[in-house]
Amino acid sequence: MLNWRHPLFLMVCITVFAVASPQAQGKDKFTFAVLPRFFPVVILERFGPLADYIGTQTDSDIEIIMPENFADHIAQARKGQVLLTYQNPVVYAKISNEVTPLAIASKGKDKTRFRGIIIVRTDSGINSVTDLRGKSVSVVSMTSAGGYISQRHFLSQLGINVENDMIPSEAEDNKQENVIFDVFSKKSDAGFIRESALHRVDKVIDPSKIKVLAETSWLPNWVFAAHKSVSPQMAEKVQAALIGLSADDPVLKAAQLDGFVMPDKKALDDLQKMVVGR
Repeated sequence: MLNWRHPLFLMVCITVFAVASPQAQGKDKFTFAVLPRFFPVVILERFGPLADYIGTQTDSDIEIIMPENFADHIAQARKGQVLLTYQNPVVYAKISNEVTPLAIASKGKDKTRFRGIIIVRTDSGINSVTDLRGKSVSVVSMTSAGGYISQRHFLSQLGINVENDMIPSEAEDNKQENVIFDVFSKKSDAGFIRESALHRVDKVIDPSKIKVLAETSWLPNWVFAAHKSVSPQMAEKVQAALIGLSADDPVLKAAQLDGFVMPDKKALDDLQKMVVGR
């Protein structure tokens, strides 16, 4: 597989973008970054149509920017180097002082929220969360929303501190699937994953060997935000464009979303407390 940092791969991405979203003459330009959870070419395929749609609805030119990693996304968002951003709730919480939430994504059966779960082997002898003390646990990453933050918050309410009372380690490549493999192979006693990832590897393992020990705290879905340097008028236009998308719109189908809804202030305030303690 061609590495996305390879010059040829980047040249292909630039070419795709140039064809899909030509520069508009005489229009205001706004940079837009999607948290780089996907390869650049996938981001262009999924969110290029959304960028074009927002540009049309706001009579502006929306330029997709490609942060190199999560830290780069956060840094650029904080500095206002990207003016429109779309990111998971944990990253949103980290930049929330510098941005204004415009909409929350809706997708799947749980719509505007999701949660994590704690998994163990069915033959592990672990029957309650209190049995997790002193046990090893595989997590997606220490910054994963559904693969760490949800579980950490849930356990803290029960008086269990993951870092002090358990032995956490990040899964290889920070993949949900690798957490499941760690538990299945007994490399780890327990695993933290997003609820929707539970059955991703059923074709290569015996799913009856894995059980859900607990469903953990709910988190708001991905957040679309604008840097605070964006004018209120422009922010309102972008928000109206997002909220105005109908469920069957090709723009949403490309993004693999059901829609966008207005931000829930309480949910975002609660998120802040979960992630950064304020």
